[in-house]
Amino acid sequence: MTTIQAPQPAAPSPAPPEVHVHHFFLRADGSVMAMFTGSRADQAVAAHAADLSARTGRPVTAAAIVRTTGFSINALLHHARARRIQAETDAILAPVLPVIARAGPVRTTTLVVPARINPYQALPTDQVQRLAYRTGTDMVLSPVPLTGYTSPITRRLRRSTGAPQQLGIHAMADPWLLGDAENADGTGIHGADAH
Repeated sequence: MTTIQAPQPAAPSPAPPEVHVHHFFLRADGSVMAMFTGSRADQAVAAHAADLSARTGRPVTAAAIVRTTGFSINALLHHARARRIQAETDAILAPVLPVIARAGPVRTTTLVVPARINPYQALPTDQVQRLAYRTGTDMVLSPVPLTGYTSPITRRLRRSTGAPQQLGIHAMADPWLLGDAENADGTGIHGADAH
């Protein structure tokens, strides 16, 4: 008698300790964005992104984090800045692209952060989230944590609890929004039926 085992779905492998996994949007069709800073942990992020891409079939977007001082009104300085950013992006992504490319097609992009931010300690959540939205990625892998990050499940739970004190909102609820306002004659106005 032979026993046939049904194929089991691939269980998600846990991320290595030097890889931080962040979910920004609750959708299953988005790609994976791997953030690279030029540190030693980039190899672990690349390996985990390639593993996720190979198992799930999601495309990978490789993003290099580059620091800069800002824009210039001088066209020559602006052009030199753009060339420097591109050179740093190429230098950061060169060691990790072969690892990710084995799993499938890879898109590349650059996240430019202000010079005051140290990308080896933490990355700004708002800028990473904007980049994830622009590139259509759902999952972000980074070698460092994000500052001010709140998972979408936590945000949804906070909205559904209805406790404004937990959200940091200390204002009274507007009775017009709740539909409990009254006319001058004492008759109540409730919802869309009010005239």
